[in-house]
Amino acid sequence: MTHKALALGDKVEVSRLKFNTNETYKNEKVYVSIIQDINDDEIIISAPVENGKIIPLEVGASYILSIYTKGGLYKCKSSVKNRYKKKELHLITMEVNSAMEKSQRRQYFRLECILSILFADINEDTWSEGLIVDISGGGLRFTSKKKMEAGSTLKCKLNLNSKSKVDTIELKGNVILSDIVDFETMKYETRIMFDDISNEDREKIIKFIFEEERKRRKRKKGL
Repeated sequence: MTHKALALGDKVEVSRLKFNTNETYKNEKVYVSIIQDINDDEIIISAPVENGKIIPLEVGASYILSIYTKGGLYKCKSSVKNRYKKKELHLITMEVNSAMEKSQRRQYFRLECILSILFADINEDTWSEGLIVDISGGGLRFTSKKKMEAGSTLKCKLNLNSKSKVDTIELKGNVILSDIVDFETMKYETRIMFDDISNEDREKIIKFIFEEERKRRKRKKGL
């Protein structure tokens, strides 16, 4: 039975399992998806997309699902039951083959904020402007006039104001979701997960979040 902590829209990382083992392939791509539906022993996810192409996970193949929920990170073994298309959405039914185990992997605090961001497709040099609405050590969410393709990779530039200086950070991120949030202004909201971010840049982001939270707590106390 699937875990009650799971919810529609939760991010899922899909890692291929070696045949008859509990090990994943070290050098194989980890795909990112979203939960679309949940049944007793099945999780329906959107088909992963990479560089604009649907990734057809092999029916019968075994995978580890790493699911990011509000209550933390959960993992389970699964196998591909079937693939199908519903309207314009490509879906995959994953059969859950083990209990959901909560992982101790680090979860990052997410800060709501308003920050400028420049972004572009990893293969292009045309930059677009956006506004970050929340950020963590693992990813961020921003709004813009541009819809991005789930599974694509973006390069991003942002400035973080700390006590003593402004840190300019350039990083890459994988698009998890990009949906329209305002039809009148044609504004889109895009979620990305950082890809291959350096420890130095991640710590700069975490430090910025910590300082902002501390400033907000002080303001609430009237200090």
